[in-house]
Amino acid sequence: MHLELYMAAKRGDTDFIKKKAEEDMERPSLAFQESPKSNTILHIAASSGHDQLVEAILEIQYELAQRINYAGDLALHVATSAGHLSIVKKLASAELLQVKNNEGNTPLQNKYREIADFLVETEPEVSYYLNAEHKSPLYMAAEAGDAVLVQLMIEKASRSEPFEESKSIVHAAITGKNMDVLESVLRKHPNLIKERDRDNEGMSPLSYAASIGYLDGVRYLLTKSTDCNYESNRNGFFPIHTASSKGHIEVIQAFLQQCPDSIELLNDQGQNILHVAAMSGKAKVVSKMLKMPELVMLINEKDGAGNTCLHLASMGCHPKAVSILTWDKRVDLNLLNKEGETALDIAGNYSGEIPSFREGDLPTEEFKPDMDLGTPQLIPILLVHGTWRGKPQTLRLRWLALKHAGARHAPCPSWYRGNPSSSMPWDYYKDRVNTLLLVATLVATVTFAAGFTVPGGNNDSEPHNGMATFLLHHMFHIFTISNTIAMYSSVIVVVALIWAQLGDRDLVIASLKFTGPILGLALTMVSLAFMTGSYLIVRDLNWLAYLVLIIGSFFLLILTILFAPLCLPSSLPHPIFRYIVYYPFCLLIIVTRSNKSILIPLASR
Repeated sequence: MHLELYMAAKRGDTDFIKKKAEEDMERPSLAFQESPKSNTILHIAASSGHDQLVEAILEIQYELAQRINYAGDLALHVATSAGHLSIVKKLASAELLQVKNNEGNTPLQNKYREIADFLVETEPEVSYYLNAEHKSPLYMAAEAGDAVLVQLMIEKASRSEPFEESKSIVHAAITGKNMDVLESVLRKHPNLIKERDRDNEGMSPLSYAASIGYLDGVRYLLTKSTDCNYESNRNGFFPIHTASSKGHIEVIQAFLQQCPDSIELLNDQGQNILHVAAMSGKAKVVSKMLKMPELVMLINEKDGAGNTCLHLASMGCHPKAVSILTWDKRVDLNLLNKEGETALDIAGNYSGEIPSFREGDLPTEEFKPDMDLGTPQLIPILLVHGTWRGKPQTLRLRWLALKHAGARHAPCPSWYRGNPSSSMPWDYYKDRVNTLLLVATLVATVTFAAGFTVPGGNNDSEPHNGMATFLLHHMFHIFTISNTIAMYSSVIVVVALIWAQLGDRDLVIASLKFTGPILGLALTMVSLAFMTGSYLIVRDLNWLAYLVLIIGSFFLLILTILFAPLCLPSSLPHPIFRYIVYYPFCLLIIVTRSNKSILIPLASR
């Protein structure tokens, strides 16, 4: 396109265009002038909003209204996209409104409400035309929640049913969560209440409303037809299962109110709604379901594989859900599935090989002895039949929740064959023993030195020559006692780990179990010794001395919380001990990002 012509079209110079047209009367060239993107001067004028120029061009050469650019857009497409209603009125015709661009969009598919109203009045049937994404203007209006535009399109169009290949308009209305839109669509197309959407696992409108937690929509759809409640999706889930898997407890309650027998619905795996909630890790939903009297029968019910909700929560690596279930006395912790496993068998094995807090999503693959198991301080995930079990996340936490509740292993689970420790690589044990040995040696060295270089030094005058300056101070007593405990505890750890170097795998496992709590005690005592020693040095400056005590006490509390789950016995069925461990357990869940929220455990029943 000539530069002068292009600039004239951009600035809306009607006189220049008319003059150019008169000059080219015998050989009109305006129709052949295009920009690099195949835009004609009509496209440029329409996008720039020059009404008079558009009108002049149409008078000179109307054929330009039918020309498309590189994107397949007419000047009408360009005008609607730019929001120039006055120009759209000049260009619009029933024929041009049906033209689709390269993306399959007609001029009606735009974001300007006034333009859409005008185009619907001009050619209402275009409301059902599909673009390349199988979305009609009606679908897009319903998805946006524009009830007035949807009502206008439905009233003006004579079509009784939408295209079969179209995306579900009802699903679009549910996405917008606008009841007026939903009612308008179903009033015009009542059969769509059973239409399944191709992009949402074959969900019916009721299942889709349940999946996004649209409570009003679920209630409305159930009043229109309860039959949809008993139709499953392609994944075998009924609508109430979908709500359970997404954690929408209010939607579940709505199903139970209007269709009480929904409690008995099972998916393709024979799982009820409590199974699905536990398997999906929806801790809040599990907690509320346990409080619902009508769901008592589901608590220990088994699915097609013999798994209870506790099995599935453990199998899905959801420690929060596992913890909530173990706090309910009605949950049987030791039921066996068809593989002969309890929930604890799924979480860990007999050898005491406790899995890591969080290993991420690992693929299921054959185990190899030389496989890199990650950080030496973290124990590898459970091996079953020589393969990784599922997608392990926060495995140690689920194991702790079950052990603290007093759960037991099965007499002989299916995965236990021969020597259970034979599947663990020796290099892993060696690295862990060496790491703990190094820490214990450092603690022993530091505390040994602190025993002879006490805070404040020693007296050099008779009759107390060589005795500690702060011998009679109560803080010095705490320093000496804690330092002594840390010294001997670390030495015991060192000796125990030296035994572990003999190479016997069972001895290594026993040593690791024995040394963990003692090393935790040593680290706590050395921290206490440091706090009291620092206090003695700055005791004459009160504000600093008290600040040292406050800071030290705070971090000692954190240290105690972190070590409590590791140092206390694995099985703590007594409620007092369980409550002591529960809050450190909650902290670990937060730290490892296992769940987004923490709930207080259910009261004993």
